[in-house]
Amino acid sequence: MPANRVHQNIFEEFQQRIRQGIWLPGDKLPSITQLAKEMHVSTGSIREALRSLQTINMVRIEHGSGVYVTGTRPSVDLTSHFRSTDDVLLALAETRRIVEPELAFLAAERGTDEELREIENLAKLMVEVFQRGEDFSELDVLFHQRIAQAARNPILHQTLADLRDLLLELRKTIILNMSTSSRALRLHLLIAEAMRSRNPVQAKTLMQGEMNAMVDDVLASEAIRKSLSEG
Repeated sequence: MPANRVHQNIFEEFQQRIRQGIWLPGDKLPSITQLAKEMHVSTGSIREALRSLQTINMVRIEHGSGVYVTGTRPSVDLTSHFRSTDDVLLALAETRRIVEPELAFLAAERGTDEELREIENLAKLMVEVFQRGEDFSELDVLFHQRIAQAARNPILHQTLADLRDLLLELRKTIILNMSTSSRALRLHLLIAEAMRSRNPVQAKTLMQGEMNAMVDDVLASEAIRKSLSEG
């Protein structure tokens, strides 16, 4: 059977399991190896199907943890919709500057102790990954998604979830040096600490600082790329 047909069959089967309640929202799926053995396919086909499910927000892939069911109905792929827009990454950065400080404020007020501990642990893990010289882009996106979740605003949380791929593209587009990376990671730690201390005003102020710096970084990265292309 062609590889794309195999992928489609797995994708449809997994959707059915979620819709029928075999896998419920919040459930952790069996490992990729277990699923591949069960369905008599390669682990690559399973990974591809799971990535497709994540694109429509039916599952969430957490590297190092597992795959979790997030919903029983596919959501609109906002990433594809907006990617064709001119200056979309700058527009996304400006949108985050408006929205995310408020999310930090709400998360400090509404997040559970467990959620805020997880956010703090993600901030610390990013530091460890950076110190090993590795890319922390996905952890950065996850950090902000967890804040949106803790804010208990389902519309904003779902919107950020739908834009995950575009958020990751934005994060990887920004050209960070040692200084700007260290600054961003320090702000993450301070934001997490403010939320854990239930200080919404401080959390909002610190997030505003991070978002302002992010917009500046996007503008600087675009200027550098333009200069290189013209040179």
